[in-house]
Amino acid sequence: MSARIVTIIIQITSIIVLSRLLTPTDFGLIAMVTAITAFMGIFRDMGLSTAVIQKKNLVFDQINTLFWLNVAIGLGLTGLTAALSPYIADFYSRPELEPVVVLLSTTFFIASLGAQHAALMQRDLNLKPKVIADVLGAIFTLVISITMAYYGYGFWSLAWGTVIGVLVTTLLYFKGSSFVPKRPKIVKGTRDLINFGANVTLFELLNYFHRNLDNILIGRVWGPLVLGLYTRAYQLMMLPISSLREPINAIALPVLSRLQDQPELYKSYYKNIATLLAFLSMPLMAYLVVNAENIIYIALGKGWEDVVPIFILLGISGFIQAVASLRGLVLLSLGLSQQYILWGMVNTLAVSVGFLIGIRWGAEGVALSYAIVNYAILYPSLWYFFKRTPLEPSDFFRPIVVPAIASVGAALLSSYLMQSIISHHLLMNLVVSGVLFLFLFLFLIVVMPTGINTLKNFKSLIGALKA
Repeated sequence: MSARIVTIIIQITSIIVLSRLLTPTDFGLIAMVTAITAFMGIFRDMGLSTAVIQKKNLVFDQINTLFWLNVAIGLGLTGLTAALSPYIADFYSRPELEPVVVLLSTTFFIASLGAQHAALMQRDLNLKPKVIADVLGAIFTLVISITMAYYGYGFWSLAWGTVIGVLVTTLLYFKGSSFVPKRPKIVKGTRDLINFGANVTLFELLNYFHRNLDNILIGRVWGPLVLGLYTRAYQLMMLPISSLREPINAIALPVLSRLQDQPELYKSYYKNIATLLAFLSMPLMAYLVVNAENIIYIALGKGWEDVVPIFILLGISGFIQAVASLRGLVLLSLGLSQQYILWGMVNTLAVSVGFLIGIRWGAEGVALSYAIVNYAILYPSLWYFFKRTPLEPSDFFRPIVVPAIASVGAALLSSYLMQSIISHHLLMNLVVSGVLFLFLFLFLIVVMPTGINTLKNFKSLIGALKA
């Protein structure tokens, strides 16, 4: 969490500074490339890192074999993506994208070198060297991108910043991990790891289409300007979600994997994680949605006003997204990789249909369709995919019902009250609105029937985290 605070500062700095140095078209051009390279990136790790984290008993030779397999795949993907660069540029009718694709293709090989080192550090909960590597990589990405953007390199600044950041992160993974690769040797159990990883990869392949189909459709139909606005809104929406979800999930996956044979402890741990995510993410997203106009102006500056409605619609999805993502974590930790694939198929089909319908109305239509689909499939997915686990749908809803109601209520009341005390100072508006929102959020929790007990449980959970 400490590392994520630093990363948040870096990302906010990146958003504020780069949005003033670059144009929406610059961001849109890079988004066009990354929408395609993200597809190749699915195969870079082949799910082998997740397999290493989930596996109970692991030996050196298995890890060593997976390392060399990762490297071979990364090298192949770099060559393949570079070879496809002319066709990617032709697809968008943007010849300037061809050298950018070649440059970004090198990240596949670079990142593959450190994949197993990072997975082992997470598996062993040896997180300090890993987060140091992640933070320093993000800092180098920021510094390179801002420096090049300042000197007028446009979208190239984003591409070079990404490559340098990945290189620094990988080198530090090597330094922070005790794993030293040797000549590969196939041993018993390696095939099971590869099969598990293949199932995870298949899920990621399915997941790709709904994670990137929106960018591809908007870029193809509406062009780089609209795509640049959409990606800025999406990045802002995902910033608080990923900042809370990623460090918690980084701990939750290895711990839940260790508890897979202890159903009562497993259920208790899951409910604690759901409670923590709900109390942190739901009020934050509700606050951001009702203050979207001021936040976008302060973060991005003039010329980005069209981001506001997109951000609000994406924020409605983000309200539940952090807690909902625990579905996949449950299936992975229990080794239910085939069920994980089925979930990916259902989710991808539903979201893709929504995007294809929503693209008619531009970026706002895509964002609205995303929100509708996410809420429509929530309960059916919980009912079906929790059947073979220690959990039930009620275990998902009970931890979040109090913070969800309090967040929505506080957002509506604070928005109404701010209409009578609004000032021309945007930053002051955000501060006053934040204080008012927090007071109303806590007040609504207290007046609810189970509110006091919920706060006590949350306080105990925070105390356990501090200890």
